[in-house]
Amino acid sequence: MERLWTTSEAARALGINDVDVEELVRQGRLTGYQLGGQFLRFRPSEVEALKGKLKFRPNKATRSAARRDPWFSTVKDFVYFYDFYILSATFLAALVIYLIASG
Repeated sequence: MERLWTTSEAARALGINDVDVEELVRQGRLTGYQLGGQFLRFRPSEVEALKGKLKFRPNKATRSAARRDPWFSTVKDFVYFYDFYILSATFLAALVIYLIASG
């Protein structure tokens, strides 16, 4: 099975920012697949095919910002997808610490 690219990976390949990739999906120029109802993923072959067709002037400021924090998008996706589990584990840990300290 082909590995699908994240929005950030597709943006990096196209030389644009994440918001522009999402706009291309809204316009129907790029097919995005939703995982978990929230996260867009893209076939690398479709991104590469679109790359030759796009005519635009890349925004250098957004490209350098995306290069500066590539891990931030990954962490944000992780926290957004697993927020319930993170909050539940934190609550349970606090409850256990409270019960140990008070008993």
